[in-house]
Amino acid sequence: MNYLSYLFLVIIALLLMILYDLYAAFLLAATLLLVPLLALSLGYAARRSVSVTFSAPHRTQRGAAAEVCLTAKGRFLPLVSSLTATMAGKEYDSYETEKDVTRFYFRVDTAHAGRITLPAPRLSWKDPFGFFHFHKDTKATTLLVLPRPMGDYAHTLKSLLRLSGSEEVEYFGATPYQPGDNPRLINWKVTARTEDVYVRDRMPADDARLILAADYEEDDALRDLLADALLSCGLALTATRMPFRFAWMTIHGEEIITSVKDKAGWEEAVATFLREGGGDALKTSHLSPYIPICYLTGNPTPAISPVLHPSIWCVRDAKGAALSGKAAIARALGGEA
Repeated sequence: MNYLSYLFLVIIALLLMILYDLYAAFLLAATLLLVPLLALSLGYAARRSVSVTFSAPHRTQRGAAAEVCLTAKGRFLPLVSSLTATMAGKEYDSYETEKDVTRFYFRVDTAHAGRITLPAPRLSWKDPFGFFHFHKDTKATTLLVLPRPMGDYAHTLKSLLRLSGSEEVEYFGATPYQPGDNPRLINWKVTARTEDVYVRDRMPADDARLILAADYEEDDALRDLLADALLSCGLALTATRMPFRFAWMTIHGEEIITSVKDKAGWEEAVATFLREGGGDALKTSHLSPYIPICYLTGNPTPAISPVLHPSIWCVRDAKGAALSGKAAIARALGGEA
């Protein structure tokens, strides 16, 4: 029923009541006048009782399918009509209902790595008679999208070892094999004497000969390149059991320096950086000037502490950078330009 039809019936009922003084006409007019008030009170009751939550995956891989969920719960939900949900003007992709709970699912774009702010979705409904519209908003949330490796370990490691003044890797002793270790590093002599698989160890666990530093990039495409290159550099180092440090600055200006020893630790460090990272990683750094630094940034003229002399890999064109632009970085890592 639309508003014009409702208004027409009210006018007819009032005319019948006035002209003919019919009791039935009076009851009809009173009923039609009270129905909107009843519908309005029912709609507000549903709004007060309905709880709405918005949830997203803790993290997802770039390019992978990801769904976020808007959950509505309330005892008045079965009484409302046209219950729907939208996010940034787009309707939900699928939904499910059970008792007093309705869940709406949205598929989101994960084409770019980094912290992606998802717009706050809106739950909307009408009263049972369709006279009034109601809605309830939720808070926006952030989805963390992880990068993908690029290139190959051999080219990446070779480019990084040049910073330390040597392109040869020395090994010490043996340690148990871990998932992600390079199979070429298996120590067959030790493995043959034991029941477990051992690999050659790069160096003592607390000896870091290289530092990776990075700035968070706001441009989507450039951030993909920076994050992919950063992830690949760390994976190449952990695959050869070469410990290193990772330096970055939070969005609040707090300096973070993490010692990385294995693949799991590196992946967690990259995720934390993408979630909280900011710029100017080496502006006020307390790093040692005697350890080579590979600095990945999108700033052609980054602010760097005068005591540090990093090798700058800039995802934008930059004069004076060791590597400048997508093509140069991709070639250094053995990937496609």
